[in-house]
Amino acid sequence: MTKINLSGLMNVADADLVNTLQPDMASVMLAPGHRHSVGIMTAMQIREQLDKNIPLYGVFEAQNVMDILTFFDNGVIQGVQLPSQTTEDAVTLLHDRSVPVIQVREPVEVMLEAVADSIVIDTAAEIGTSFDWQSVPPKPLRKKPIMLTGDWTVDNLQTAMTQVQPEWVAIATAVEVDGVKDLALLSQLVTIAHQN
Repeated sequence: MTKINLSGLMNVADADLVNTLQPDMASVMLAPGHRHSVGIMTAMQIREQLDKNIPLYGVFEAQNVMDILTFFDNGVIQGVQLPSQTTEDAVTLLHDRSVPVIQVREPVEVMLEAVADSIVIDTAAEIGTSFDWQSVPPKPLRKKPIMLTGDWTVDNLQTAMTQVQPEWVAIATAVEVDGVKDLALLSQLVTIAHQN
């Protein structure tokens, strides 16, 4: 069964949807300047509303490790997603504080040793192009579990899962109708992921 991260939670209503669907993880964008970005107070409200058995990960960009640890140490998040430019030293420092780390990397990098616990591969291609599934090394060659992110729909998720065989998929914006997460769309994608 492929595990699911329902990402881009923006409010308590999103936390209620997550509670209904019971994914393996949820995440909030804690890097400023994005449509899905939330502040610390909203993140705290989401964590409070979210089922205690569902870990909440924070997605960060250029924040320093001490800021990230503030969220973790106060129980707002239970893990982090970091960008590709994050140093191995920073990941090690987080690990030393028992923070689970997933990190964005290029597909070929999943064959390399990494300090991060899991590797995120963002399959959202630029407009007019499509993701090259062959760029992701076969499962036996990977050093870490991978999480695929992208604009998943009922039409493309199964293909991605069959061709790449990820351990995780992250589901976010393609399940929104007028900027609000749609329970029916989410439910369909969760069903597809859990059947694999």
